Amino acid sequence: MEGWQLRRQYRRAGNGWYWPWKWKDCVVSILKRRLSALHRALIILFVSAIGVLPAFAMEPAKYPEPPDTVAFKVEKNGESIPVTLRQLEKLGLYSVSTPSPFEKGQLAFQGVLFRDVVKLVGLEGESSVVLRAADDYVQVIPKEDWTDGPLLLATRQDGELLTRRTQGPTRLIYPLDDYPAFDTPVRKPRWIWLIKTIAPGN
Repeated sequence: MEGWQLRRQYRRAGNGWYWPWKWKDCVVSILKRRLSALHRALIILFVSAIGVLPAFAMEPAKYPEPPDTVAFKVEKNGESIPVTLRQLEKLGLYSVSTPSPFEKGQLAFQGVLFRDVVKLVGLEGESSVVLRAADDYVQVIPKEDWTDGPLLLATRQDGELLTRRTQGPTRLIYPLDDYPAFDTPVRKPRWIWLIKTIAPGN
């Protein structure tokens, strides 16, 4: 179809008159719409890709460096390796506000991403890890838990370092408000505290 024929196509203007499309304007309009759709698609893809990052559920936090107190021990290959609070908090602190399955009200915790902890202790290749508490309560944490969302290994509550009296020195936190998929009967028992050891799940 010739350009002059294409220009005979009309659209309604706001004043009730019909004005012809210009061929160049038509092409530019189509390109803009397609680029806009592509832009939106890329944004959605980007958001989906980083949806597990802490920015969506947690805020960066900063506190004075903690003492070199042993937080827990890593048991693997017949060895028991201590990990200190200082080592943990050097991974980068984040803060999250969430309800708890076992405590009342909205609670504020600070700590490090559990996936960073798993990497620090050399267990990132495992399909699960086993956490054992000081009272020998045991939970197996599957890999999908720390990849589906940002689990927090809390070292602090309301900015104060956790102690044995406050269920520390570390405890595992599932951010329930920001990740409702974590709020299930299967995952609630995995809120383990007074963590004594971490080991491979296999």
